[in-house]
Amino acid sequence: SRREMSIKARVVILAAGCLESTRLLLNSGIANSSGVLGHYLIDQVYGPGIVCSVPEARDGKAPELMGGGALVPRFRNLDKPSKGFIRGYALNVSSSPRPMDPRNFATYGEDLQKKLDSYNGSGFSMSMMGEVLAHSQHHVSIDKNTVDAWNIPVLHIETQYTDNEFNMARDAVDTSIAMAEAAGFEVLSRNYDPNPPGYSIHELGTCRMGDDPKTSVLNKWNQSHDIKNLFVLDGSSFVSGGWQNPTMTILSLSMRASEYMAEQMRQGNL
Repeated sequence: SRREMSIKARVVILAAGCLESTRLLLNSGIANSSGVLGHYLIDQVYGPGIVCSVPEARDGKAPELMGGGALVPRFRNLDKPSKGFIRGYALNVSSSPRPMDPRNFATYGEDLQKKLDSYNGSGFSMSMMGEVLAHSQHHVSIDKNTVDAWNIPVLHIETQYTDNEFNMARDAVDTSIAMAEAAGFEVLSRNYDPNPPGYSIHELGTCRMGDDPKTSVLNKWNQSHDIKNLFVLDGSSFVSGGWQNPTMTILSLSMRASEYMAEQMRQGNL
């Protein structure tokens, strides 16, 4: 509506989402005595995976086999270290009774049509969700030359994957191939290249929590070190990402912070 309002509050909770919360704080010039605000941007690796065909389901022989999904939780770097990377990934598994994508077949014309008819409903895929490591140089900052529709400067984002993520992706695809072939599936295509950062829409970090006000923005209760009645309750507080979707952890941290906040208000500390 472009209406401007001024509000006073005993406690302010900022929960605009990872990047928008950080953009608001950076544009406001507050809560950043550490200089860490905007740094340690984290995402998740999506994209690498395989597409297969289940022979038993071809030519309409067993349609009841197909249709469904599963998750293989992280299994790397639990008991012994993996070569070339730390942390780990999960595998999303799905099968489909629908037609297969023509791009999975290295042919065309009449032969392609025969393949599509025969392989229809036999598709099986595996793709990774991988943890991305937090690095200070992966950061966001205010782009003073570009503004949004409300004339507020937007974020400039600088991030990229490192060898750890690329090596993790290669292991995920190679492991998926080994599992599929052991099951007797035909591997039709494989992709080792991650989608660009931001694809998973699981941005985390940039307003990280920690015990030391010199190296973090928030304390362990999601409370600003600099401004005691400011709490940031979204994914920006994370210091690491994990392979899991972050939503339940965001909710858990928010509940934990809310209980702390209520108690501090009862005691008159806020």
